[in-house]
Amino acid sequence: MCIPLGLLFSLYFKEQKIETFDTEKSNLMLFLAAVILCNLIGLMVYLIDKQLDKGISWRNNFLTRYLIGLLLNFLTSMPLAGGMAVFVHQAKTPELLKLGVLLLTCLLIYEIFYGWFYSYKYYVQHQIESLKIDRLQLELQFESLKSQISPHFLFNCLNTISSLIYKDTRLAEEFVRRMADTFQYVLKNQKQKTVTLREELDFVKAYYYLLQVRFENNLKLEINLPKNLLDTLVPPLTLQILMENSVKHNLISKDMPLLIYISARDNTHILVINSKTKSPTHVSGFSVGLEAIHKRYAFFSSEKISITDTDKFTVQLPVLKNVVV
Repeated sequence: MCIPLGLLFSLYFKEQKIETFDTEKSNLMLFLAAVILCNLIGLMVYLIDKQLDKGISWRNNFLTRYLIGLLLNFLTSMPLAGGMAVFVHQAKTPELLKLGVLLLTCLLIYEIFYGWFYSYKYYVQHQIESLKIDRLQLELQFESLKSQISPHFLFNCLNTISSLIYKDTRLAEEFVRRMADTFQYVLKNQKQKTVTLREELDFVKAYYYLLQVRFENNLKLEINLPKNLLDTLVPPLTLQILMENSVKHNLISKDMPLLIYISARDNTHILVINSKTKSPTHVSGFSVGLEAIHKRYAFFSSEKISITDTDKFTVQLPVLKNVVV
């Protein structure tokens, strides 16, 4: 762009028939000087705009960014252009004023196109980042889904059904119905980023029924949440993963019962607390499930989940209210 602009400026002064300080200079040398000058000005304008982009956002302050960029670029480029005009063409004040108007016009057009280009570039980058986040979110949800329909989970459920068929047909039928409810919830919400706490609790209750049939009265779930939090949001399967972790990492028997307690603190956090018994020797750590929850909450809140492992295991989840999904 600077090369044709340099030729344009040189032709402009030639048409003005301004006397040069050396009449023997060829037009080619004059054109070359103008092109070099315009490229130098172009480089300065580019560097100034890049620095301004770091401090002033086109998106939030388009007019302010436009006017400041125009003013700074004009104040830095006009002395160079005017000095060259005086040195090469011996330009006087009227010609310098014309040069200033011409330069200002070029900068006006340039800054408009630069702002549009920068805004379009930001839009494209934002779209790409949004697609990356959506893809990662789907991957996390897919991993969570796989963990819920794992062969181990199915094996335990089918074993329970097999034993119930001969002992208690009615209970076996109820178990199958609740098992279907859990799978229906998983399949329905596998692509959802968030669900209401009310929906998640209904799923947890259905999942708890399956666990209770397996562990009988040795596993207890207590839920004590204020009604005003039931319409807040949580990533789907969050509470279920925490329940599964509690069962997975504690031996449960008549002598070692397990209590899971879901409550709230100050209407800003959801607490999932479980008592601790003896840890099974064949079970690995908590990291996979909790890491998935960490990453999913990171999409919606800058506040991290809190974990306390003392005589009880406590996970503290921030309440999600005004979330764009």
